[in-house]
Amino acid sequence: MSDHHSINFSREAFLHPVNLGFLLTVSFLAFLYSGIPWMPTILFSIGLGLELLYLGTVPHKPWFRRHIVSRRNEELRRSGRTEKDQFDQLEMVSQKRFLAFRSIYDKILANFDRLPDSSRPLTGQLTKRLDQMKSEYLAHLMLQERYREYLDHASSESLTIEIRTLKNEMASVASERLLEVKRRRLQILEKRLNRHHVAAEKAEICRSQQETMEDAIRYVYEKTITMSHPGELDGHLDRLISELEETSAIIQDIDDDIPPTYTVLSQLDGQADDTHEPYAIR
Repeated sequence: MSDHHSINFSREAFLHPVNLGFLLTVSFLAFLYSGIPWMPTILFSIGLGLELLYLGTVPHKPWFRRHIVSRRNEELRRSGRTEKDQFDQLEMVSQKRFLAFRSIYDKILANFDRLPDSSRPLTGQLTKRLDQMKSEYLAHLMLQERYREYLDHASSESLTIEIRTLKNEMASVASERLLEVKRRRLQILEKRLNRHHVAAEKAEICRSQQETMEDAIRYVYEKTITMSHPGELDGHLDRLISELEETSAIIQDIDDDIPPTYTVLSQLDGQADDTHEPYAIR
């Protein structure tokens, strides 16, 4: 699955064909009526207002995020380059966890092969859904590690202490210029604390979702041992995949909660410290 945390939903909204078509239409109309005084200015003003409204709302809508995540996942699945690349980036504990998940996935496919040939069209569809769940699981493992790095960087307790100490200092400051500097620092600390709380909540959502997928893959495996027709799984997997996409859209805005400098430095540190050999993966 895609590196969801790298998705810039505002950019995706701007580059969406519908939005580009709208901008092209406004430009064409402005050119068409360029001979009428003020008409191009009016058209561009209306277009700019609608564009700002669009970019300020649509990128934050869950349905739009689900659409973009789903489209990105499909593109990466077709490219055939995602699973091993993401697997190699995981820590060893997460790699073992994914390999255990994939082992059950492989057993399910083996059970599908034992079904009659008449079931092949439906088992093919189910395999695609299981591929999606496997990719979602791998993406969630990556997100979970990223949340953990961020949350370990600074605890909410230390930030709370810093805020309390700074407020006590501000109570005794007489200089207005110095007080303004401390106010700005206080605002930054409070934003960091809020981001920490949001990240902790999303980390818990991510962890719960991983456990849900582990339970689901075991359920599917147990079902394939005794089932006589793959249609018994069809509706269940549809509901599960829909829930996965919805939850992914909720937690994919991690970049909004983590300062860019921390993200870049963490990636550089990770590259420098990465010395373990990855498990083989097809």
